[in-house]
Amino acid sequence: MTTQIHVLDHAAPRTGSGPSRSRLRPVGWIAAALAAVAAIGMSLWSALNNDVTYALGGIATAGRGGVSVWDVFIARPVAYRLLMAFLDALVPDGASLSTAHLITHLGADLLVAGVAVVVFLGLRRSLNARAGALVAAATGLALIVSPPWHFLEPDWVAALVAALAVGAALAPRRLWLGALLGGFAAFLAIAVKLATFPLSALALLLVFALDRRRAAWAAGTMLGLTVIWYFATRHFLPWETLWLADQANLVANSPIHHGIRWHDIHRLLVGLGDVTVLSPVVAVAPAAAAALVRRVEPGRPRWIATAIAVAAAGPALASAYGQGEFFMYHFAAVPVLAAGVWATAFALCPAARMPLLVSTAVVAVASFVLLRRPPEWRHDNVTAVTLAFAAAAVLAAVVTWRNHGRAARPAPTAAGVFALIAATVLATLPNAPLAFSGYNYALGVERPNGTGYAALRERIGPDTPVIYLSFGSINYLLGNPTQCRYPSPQWLQRGTYVRPVRSTRSYADNFRCLTDDRQARYLVWQPSWFSQTKSSAEVRTVLYNRFDCSLPARIPAPKGLVVCPART
Repeated sequence: MTTQIHVLDHAAPRTGSGPSRSRLRPVGWIAAALAAVAAIGMSLWSALNNDVTYALGGIATAGRGGVSVWDVFIARPVAYRLLMAFLDALVPDGASLSTAHLITHLGADLLVAGVAVVVFLGLRRSLNARAGALVAAATGLALIVSPPWHFLEPDWVAALVAALAVGAALAPRRLWLGALLGGFAAFLAIAVKLATFPLSALALLLVFALDRRRAAWAAGTMLGLTVIWYFATRHFLPWETLWLADQANLVANSPIHHGIRWHDIHRLLVGLGDVTVLSPVVAVAPAAAAALVRRVEPGRPRWIATAIAVAAAGPALASAYGQGEFFMYHFAAVPVLAAGVWATAFALCPAARMPLLVSTAVVAVASFVLLRRPPEWRHDNVTAVTLAFAAAAVLAAVVTWRNHGRAARPAPTAAGVFALIAATVLATLPNAPLAFSGYNYALGVERPNGTGYAALRERIGPDTPVIYLSFGSINYLLGNPTQCRYPSPQWLQRGTYVRPVRSTRSYADNFRCLTDDRQARYLVWQPSWFSQTKSSAEVRTVLYNRFDCSLPARIPAPKGLVVCPART
């Protein structure tokens, strides 16, 4: 196969253009490499999103108060907490906010680079070295320059380990080792967040497309490890299963509570349209899939390849649909899968290269323009934009399908790298929105900013224990320790507007922090997140008796934050 691609790339005559073309090739690759470095650098410019700093802040501040990462609650499973604790440990004490963000970004990027190497090793054996390199680079790039609201979310981590599962299952020569490593990585896609279990199925499906035996054995390993993990968690970390059950009941919009509804399907389609505008490589993924299906040799059943291509889209979207909230990060796996499919088609289907390049350039330019529109316009015109991108995706797929087999000089690989970068980097550019029209659509990509928190930390003492009634990103910015294993008291906060939460064991355990943590010298309260007036009488009484929140007693604090000293 490698020889065939090589011949197709050089079959056209070079009359009068050979020397200049050979000189341009290194220039094209150097330019593509510089563009990739610039794209990665741009991703480092943006701040970590608040969900990620929520997790980091909770782990760090509870850890400083003596709470183990195994016992802290940050609304994320322990496997995800362990990863975030590892990244947090990379940041030296006293580092500035910008430095902390940069180190965390780079730590995650190095993990992606390692996964990309494993993907290359696996696909090199199953496809060829050239295709493996392009697909691994595309997958790694899509993860590193993913939209800021995707980056380091549990759904993003699940996409990362799903890619690892594909490479790990295929790379070893010995079947048993591939099954063990691939199955373990697929299991991690479940462990980091239960709602992302479809991504483990997606990884195994992609392995199945290349090696059925390895896919079957890896699936068995994954199921075995999942059962072991479940019983081990119930025995050694009983709070994990309790939190999981209580968390599931909090998501009232999930189909697990009310079944399939057209309203949810509509929101899923709108969310898919949103992620397509943010990462326009998604719009040309159907064309890439069409090229791969068309590539099936005559005489072999094409329906199998078609079924795999269609089935792959299901798990990538199932996680977002199952969670029922349709936040952008729930679609984190979609651009990664799209980039991998695009790169596979570009590497293996020379006749599809030019249609893919042209269609990718068109949708990238359109996305760049649309992402600069005012938030109100984006919100009001999302249906028209979604339909336009859907039409472009269908048209690109038809053109790519019909172009198969035609004699044409394929586009150079460096041009493909440029196109892929353009179709993945847009959401990380300055002034790009976090979402096109959905939740957080009015917020944009920002740089780290912790103005005022350093001064507050010095005022109350950096090692002074506190109780937080705030979203976890406040913990991250302030950094003072807390002895409560609910560093951001989600259950108390949810109890202010979801009354049934007050009857859960998680709520009761969270409430004990207010009475048992006698070391806290200050209350750090974010009124916009936690309404004391809507909380239970017991919560209001304890807070009033322990802390003085009268205006004269309050400690000067950043805007939106109230800091109250403990009563003497």
